Amino acid sequence: DEVRRRARTLEADIDHKLIAFNRLSVSQSGGRADEEKDALLQSGGHVESLAAELDSCLVQLSEANEGMGRCLRDMGGSGDSARLMHVLQRHREMLHEYEKECRKIKANIKEQRERDELLHSVRKDIGEFKSASASRTDSLVRERGSATNSLRTTDQILQGAAATYESLKGQRQIYSTIALKLSAFRSKLPSIDSLVGRIQRRKKTESIVLALVIATCAITV
Repeated sequence: DEVRRRARTLEADIDHKLIAFNRLSVSQSGGRADEEKDALLQSGGHVESLAAELDSCLVQLSEANEGMGRCLRDMGGSGDSARLMHVLQRHREMLHEYEKECRKIKANIKEQRERDELLHSVRKDIGEFKSASASRTDSLVRERGSATNSLRTTDQILQGAAATYESLKGQRQIYSTIALKLSAFRSKLPSIDSLVGRIQRRKKTESIVLALVIATCAITV
């Protein structure tokens, strides 16, 4: 009876731990929020420690079953041996189911961890690629900005050159007009010189005539 009570206590403990272990396996999947995962981890304990506790309980249950088997063998062919053998068989089946469920949960956790590690690696590669792409994009943006500034400066220089050209063109027209006026003035200089010469000759003639008149008057008087 003591061994049977021990087996029942272990089975109840294993039931409780399997429920917690299964909840932990679910919490590590993608179906729960991060806050709920943290709460389950804190309340149920770490996966490895709970798995170790389960393994220890399963070993103890197996030992309890073996103890019941030894008791049955010691009892020989008593009247309760058939009933107790049925009870022992039931405990062994439960132990088998517990071990099977425990292995299944462990496999799920292992598979989920491998999937999470792969997903983390993929996300890391994507993040690095995005960072590299962002860096290249920033570089291209800076180069484009530099090219735009260079084009703007070139446009300003060309505008200044065009303004200078227009100014020089206007000055050239002014100089051309002045040159034409000077040419016209130079073309009139010979006639002016001739007129001045005639005036001077006439003044000289008048001076001579006046002198002769004065001399004649003087002689007459």
